[in-house]
Amino acid sequence: MISLTLLIVLFTACSPKAPGVKPPFVIYPYEFYERFNLRTILSSYDGHLKFYCASYPKDFFTPEELYMPNTDKIIIQNETKRLTFELFSEDKVIIIDERIDGSYSAKFLYKIYYNEEHDDFRTDRFFIEKPKDCKEYVLKQEKEEKKSPDQ
Repeated sequence: MISLTLLIVLFTACSPKAPGVKPPFVIYPYEFYERFNLRTILSSYDGHLKFYCASYPKDFFTPEELYMPNTDKIIIQNETKRLTFELFSEDKVIIIDERIDGSYSAKFLYKIYYNEEHDDFRTDRFFIEKPKDCKEYVLKQEKEEKKSPDQ
């Protein structure tokens, strides 16, 4: 009887981490900015994700464009877009994706999980593959730095 229980525990411990498993730790908003994979949600970034190599909010927004009003919400905004992540529970997030001009607005509740293989957070909705010939996305700040002459 003890060996059967031990065998069940061993198989459970060795089972693969399937999508939908709760993140094993508390997620802070800045971690979401750095490690939430936008390729796993429906958003206005779909076109960008099908062309560019970028996958995370940090790839589209600079740290200066972040605002964290509390420990469970992050607002990321540039001159054209705003992304809001509200950590609803330990494995759910409300994502608000808006264009500043009002031409697009979407709000979704997603169940998230931690993907150990890629060290990021994802949903299990779908996945936009990174194209083989993807282009690097250059942030506006980086474009301006390249234009300015060296001092």
